[in-house]
Amino acid sequence: MQVQKYMSAPALTVRADSDYRSGFDLMRQKNLHHLPVVDGKGRLVGIVAQRDMLLAAMHYQNAPIEMAEVMHQPVISTKPDLPIVEAARLMLRRQIGCLPVVDAKLAVTGIITESDLFAVFVRMLSARSARPAKKTAPKKAQKGGKKAAKRRATRR
Repeated sequence: MQVQKYMSAPALTVRADSDYRSGFDLMRQKNLHHLPVVDGKGRLVGIVAQRDMLLAAMHYQNAPIEMAEVMHQPVISTKPDLPIVEAARLMLRRQIGCLPVVDAKLAVTGIITESDLFAVFVRMLSARSARPAKKTAPKKAQKGGKKAAKRRATRR
C-alpha cells in the first residue's frame, strides 16, 4: 500500500509570488486545509495551512503580501512510492497534517492528508469486520460430568 494509491491528485498549488488573498480564496472555494506553494518552475518551496491563511487575513488584511511571506518552509514532502504506513508515521512524528507528494524534480504530483489516512483506516477496519469469523474446533468434552471434573481439579 503506497501513498500514490491514496493521495489526492492532482494537487492544487499556488505560486510563491502570488498574492496571499488568491491562495486564501482558492482554499475557501475548494474547502482545502493545506495548499502547497511552488516557485515559477513548479517546484515545491513551501506550504500553507488554513490557520496560516486565517492569521494572515487578520494580520495583513488587504495589504499586498506574497504567499512566500505566509508559507512554511522547509516543507516536508514524500515520494509516491512511500508505504502509506511510513507516511502516517512521518506525519505523526513531525506533527503535520499533510505531505505534498513530489516527483524527482520536486514537482507536486499530489497530496496525502490526515483525512486521506483516516479514510484508509476506516476502509481497513470495515474490511476486517466484514470478514466472517474464524471457526474454532469445539473442545472435546471430558467424561464424567461435573463431579468428575471436581475430582480431577482436586487431584492437581
